Amino acid sequence: MRVFVALDLPQKTKDNLERSSNQFAEHSNGGNFVPKENFHITLHFLGNVAASDLIYIQSAMDAVKDMPAPEIAVTQFVMQRSNDIVWAKLKQNADLVALHDTLGEKLENNGFEVEHRAFRAHITLIRKKSFTLPWTEVVKNVKVYNMPFVATNVVLYESVFGENGVTYRELYKVTLRTNARGLG
Repeated sequence: MRVFVALDLPQKTKDNLERSSNQFAEHSNGGNFVPKENFHITLHFLGNVAASDLIYIQSAMDAVKDMPAPEIAVTQFVMQRSNDIVWAKLKQNADLVALHDTLGEKLENNGFEVEHRAFRAHITLIRKKSFTLPWTEVVKNVKVYNMPFVATNVVLYESVFGENGVTYRELYKVTLRTNARGLG
């Protein structure tokens, strides 16, 4: 099975990202728009993993559940020209980077290969984008709803490929430590 570990997003954040995505759609003449239910922040993509090895991923996730839930905000929308992807760039913070790094270390200790390039927290909105105007004009017409949110759930997802595209099936979840900050 093809799996990855990600931070789930609060529903209000998904709704805000969908509002922005709909604004992009007004200027689109093609592309694969990510459905709201698939919005997430990938911490580590693990690829194809045997079902019998999932317990080792779960163990690594259990090892980070006492870490603080990161407070996150969308800062801007970015187009990655090399892959024709539009994503929401997130403000990096110490809690988010520490979660990524610690989880990666735990996964490696349990026998999984993880990437060691710089972690760029983001949420993919559109793949294979195509717009009617230049990017600089399109992005001027899309509002960034950057209300800070706290990402409390680390989720192990399986990518399920179907005739209507990819959906993500939750296999396991841990809840991070939170302070009553009232964000969401």
